[in-house]
Amino acid sequence: MATALAAAALGGRAPARAQSMMDQMVMQRCSAAMQSDFQKAGKTPAPGLIDKTCSCVVKQMDATHDIQTAKTICTSQLTSGS
Repeated sequence: MATALAAAALGGRAPARAQSMMDQMVMQRCSAAMQSDFQKAGKTPAPGLIDKTCSCVVKQMDATHDIQTAKTICTSQLTSGS
């Protein structure tokens, strides 16, 4: 009950420390997945590409709370050069 009240008091948002941990986990998994994809394709990513893309995914996950939406938005931005 206290946890539910605390979450309600925070507007349903996770505490900053928990959000930071989630952001770090998303960043790590995204980076590992992209690195693996590039290795499998036998290609080298452009400098900063993985960090830029995964930072976008973290930001969009924070905003949308949906991994597929985050991937779609970031892929779109990446391919459009935004």
